[in-house]
Amino acid sequence: MSQFSAGCLIFRLDVSFFGWMSHFSAGCLIFRLDVSLFSQLSKFSAGCLIFRLDVSFFGWMSHFSAGCLNFRLDVSFFGWMSHFSAGCLIFRLDVSFFGWMSHFSAGCLIFRLDVSFFGWMFHYFPSFRNFRLDVPFFGWMSHYFPSFLNFRLDVSFFGWMSHFSAGCLIFRLDVSIFGWMSHFSAGCLIFRLDVSFFGWMSHFSAGCLIIFPAF
Repeated sequence: MSQFSAGCLIFRLDVSFFGWMSHFSAGCLIFRLDVSLFSQLSKFSAGCLIFRLDVSFFGWMSHFSAGCLNFRLDVSFFGWMSHFSAGCLIFRLDVSFFGWMSHFSAGCLIFRLDVSFFGWMFHYFPSFRNFRLDVPFFGWMSHYFPSFLNFRLDVSFFGWMSHFSAGCLIFRLDVSIFGWMSHFSAGCLIFRLDVSFFGWMSHFSAGCLIIFPAF
């Protein structure tokens, strides 16, 4: 997978072999290697000698970063998800029960509650009284922000995806046809076309005609 940007001559190469994923960026000579072996995931960055190791064992997920001696531990037990960061002693607890999802952050006492029932998704932020409602119905996805009276509606029909924002009257239409993806923005008349064919991915923006080949 390579990505070219004409003009600035940026080149990035993603290589996958034997479960390894490496990222090359020519010019700045940055190399990153993601190694997955025995369910362990390590990330190497040559030059700055940064090493990160993600270890998954017995449902535990730990993140090690050599050099700065940072340690993060994600623990999942009984539907609870806790995040520990040694040193700064940050604790976050995600609790899922009866379709409810709550996020607790000790110290700053931030509480967020995600409630899903009958296909509805609510987000509550009691501290500053913010409320968001995501409602899917008949392929429609609407987002309500009653506090500042913002409304966004995502409509998906016949492979089309449109985004409406009431008040500022912004309209965006994403159209996917025959593997093509086009983005229309009414008002400013910006048109972008993403074309994928024979492993190539090109982005056309009327006027600049940018192309990104990929293989």
